[in-house]
Amino acid sequence: MAEHKNIVVSKKLVAINSASSVLAKALNVTVLLWMYQYLLHRITAEEFAILPIVTSLMVFAPLFFSFFTGGISRYVVEAYAKGDFARIPVLISSIFPPLVVVGAIFLLGGAAFALNIEKFLNIAPGMVSSAQSMLLLLVASFTLQMLALPFLSGFHVRQRFIELNLFGIARDLIRMGLLLFFLLYFGPQVIWVVIATVISDTIYSIVLVIRARFLVPELRLQRGKFRWSQAKELTSFGLWTTIGRLGGIMYTNAATILLNIYGTAVDVTCYHIGATFYRQIDSTVGLAAQTLQPALTAMYALDDKRRLAETVLRGGRYASWITLLVATPLVIYSDSFVHLYLGEEYSQASMVIILFMIIYPFTSPMALLPLTAIATKQVKAFFSAAFIFQFFGLILMISFLSFTELGAVGATLSLTIITILAQILFFWILCLKIIERSFADLFRRVLVPGYSPAIAASIVWIALDLNKQPESWHMLIAYSVYGALVYVAVLFGFCLNKGERADLKKILVRS
Repeated sequence: MAEHKNIVVSKKLVAINSASSVLAKALNVTVLLWMYQYLLHRITAEEFAILPIVTSLMVFAPLFFSFFTGGISRYVVEAYAKGDFARIPVLISSIFPPLVVVGAIFLLGGAAFALNIEKFLNIAPGMVSSAQSMLLLLVASFTLQMLALPFLSGFHVRQRFIELNLFGIARDLIRMGLLLFFLLYFGPQVIWVVIATVISDTIYSIVLVIRARFLVPELRLQRGKFRWSQAKELTSFGLWTTIGRLGGIMYTNAATILLNIYGTAVDVTCYHIGATFYRQIDSTVGLAAQTLQPALTAMYALDDKRRLAETVLRGGRYASWITLLVATPLVIYSDSFVHLYLGEEYSQASMVIILFMIIYPFTSPMALLPLTAIATKQVKAFFSAAFIFQFFGLILMISFLSFTELGAVGATLSLTIITILAQILFFWILCLKIIERSFADLFRRVLVPGYSPAIAASIVWIALDLNKQPESWHMLIAYSVYGALVYVAVLFGFCLNKGERADLKKILVRS
């Protein structure tokens, strides 16, 4: 049996996991950007638009499962932290049977929808069969991933996040290799993206289940261990995470479906490009932060309020540094980037990118709030409010698309407005309430050090752009590097606290 250890926060683990998360996402973004550019220069916008439409449909899929999977990892981690190892098989055995039933319903319903997709969405003539095949493959793949999810909490329990990221990198490399083979051997078709993704994701899920079972042998099904009361408790917890997922879907992905109805294929593509940057940055921060979920849960279980607050504030500061390093130059150089990357036909993607990126100064300081809400069982307060704000965002989006001709820009603008208002009016207040800290603490320990490097670097980036706009990839990369050097210099020179400076000195001495 695997050795059980206390769940603790390790700064070294967080740092290494953050680096591996950034590496994994950088590879993923590189593949996506290359693939998008390759296809958009070789196929029509109408054919490419099938990809964001189909993938946007799939983001609704977690709603069928999150009632059951929303709390499993949290409860397994809590049981492990308290040393109640016998409870883990009960948790798994209680949630897996309902999950199988829901999986079967989802598979049949998804297949029926896929075979009739042209009756619900605007699919270009001649693209219907491709759209049907793509959606069928994604439905089957997602069902398998959801059935595997309860067992994957082993990586959270044992805090093997770096290993999990390495598996993710391997998955992306397999997908990239398959995609290259299909595109170069069979020719440019958007369906190859889905086929390569499904194959790599299936291999990934199987390998993760095997490895997680090895890390935590208690993650197993046992006859006679099903407990209705346990399934009910997990489902009740998952209700609020489901509402949160629904709000998240309305927040970004519903726009693709609405643009398919109210806009053009170019609108869909421009929005998808801008949203891709947002989602990838968001998921990078999420991957880096996931190291802290078991620790936050353990802190709450052991009533360690001081460390909980310190961790949340430090996480907001780190998230601000990571996101603004990417978001700031994207705002300043979005026009040049889109012109070099896609050309004038997709010029409105520039404003879409800007509107998504200016969200980060307001969301990054609260990067650990979702994890903290789960750890402290504040899911109702957090996810119900998130749903309400995001519902109003959806209404605002429909209004923009119905009464204006802003297209992708209007859809993104509605999301930007509602997100900034939600953060300032509610989520910042909720976070400070949960961790029992004041706004002065947030301002002094998160906002000032979190924003300062971006403000200093933006002066350099704007000055370079005013002097001469980048006209080539070499100039754009050079400008980005110049500002990034200032960013890093200000960060390490003025924004680290005493503990972080001491840690940095230790690293420099060792090297």
